[in-house]
Amino acid sequence: MRTTTIFLMTLALVAGGCDKQPVDTATPEPAPAEPVAAVAKPIPDGFFVLTPSITVQGADAAIEFYVKAFGAHKVFALPGPDGKTMHAEIKIGDSVIMIDEENLEQGGKSPTTIGGSPATLMIYAASPDEAFAAAVAAGATVQMPLEDQFWGDRYGTLVDPFGHKWAVASRLEELTPEQMNQRAEIAMGAPTSKTKPKKAKKNAPPAWKKIAGTPATSPVPAQYHTVTPAYVIHDAAAAIEFYKAAFGAVENDRMVSNGKIMHAELSFGDSLLMISDEAPEMGSKSARALGGSPVALMFYTPDVDGVFAKATAAGAKPAMPVTDMFWGDRFSMVNGPDGFGWAVATHKEDLTPAQISERAKKAMPAS
Repeated sequence: MRTTTIFLMTLALVAGGCDKQPVDTATPEPAPAEPVAAVAKPIPDGFFVLTPSITVQGADAAIEFYVKAFGAHKVFALPGPDGKTMHAEIKIGDSVIMIDEENLEQGGKSPTTIGGSPATLMIYAASPDEAFAAAVAAGATVQMPLEDQFWGDRYGTLVDPFGHKWAVASRLEELTPEQMNQRAEIAMGAPTSKTKPKKAKKNAPPAWKKIAGTPATSPVPAQYHTVTPAYVIHDAAAAIEFYKAAFGAVENDRMVSNGKIMHAELSFGDSLLMISDEAPEMGSKSARALGGSPVALMFYTPDVDGVFAKATAAGAKPAMPVTDMFWGDRFSMVNGPDGFGWAVATHKEDLTPAQISERAKKAMPAS
């Protein structure tokens, strides 16, 4: 069990009273009276600096869908008092994704409630056509058909039955910044002369393909994981400055058109986040425009106190102060000026499920 799992469950249990403890149908392991915990890595094994957390209506059905659509592996699921999953962790390739059941009382809203999502989860796959077809067969709706794109990827987008947006891609070519700019100008219709462009022949390759890149050596670009989040933001330029000040992010790339950031990439330690300015006329809406986000990010760091202080100084609003939590993390939460929620934590102790259960009992209010 990890930070967001226990934190959200704690909120639900404290709000509802001790009678709403998670249902455990398995034979419980004997728990030591005073658990002895080992010193842990600040970023738990199997996690990266950034981990997406999504909220859905119907967590069990969502898990089943992601297994069928994306070949996800269910790491574990935590049931609520009704036996249905309240929180789960799945793994797609090398990437963990946290899934929470919608809980309006605690502010956890799904895309269905919000009316969309300002985030996309991008999956890099070795066989993108097969992966895309599997997702459609499982019930996803095609938003953008899978096609070769000017930036060097074979890429398409989907919306799952729970309202979350996904992209499936594979890297085909590596491009220099100059080649990328040349292709972008052609693909976006930037005029190169006063002569009216000739109509493309049927089934002819896109004009930008005349700018040839270098064949990619891997379907997953360097620095990317299997799943990488992408955010649509009301003011992407301001968000970049916030990420630098709060989390020490490094800007790797920025593509600007008509004063708007069309695409930018930032490194957060071993993780990447892609962002862009909103374009409501094209259906690209920010968390501000939608009134919230069903996607948040978990930021693991060796210095949670320092990052929390930097984040609040940079404009984030505290949602939970830095606190040593019973599950073994030193943990905090902020709401960023980007419109998204951020959990910030340092993993302090490795505990067994039995030890966590024993600590949870002591942490819950008496009935």
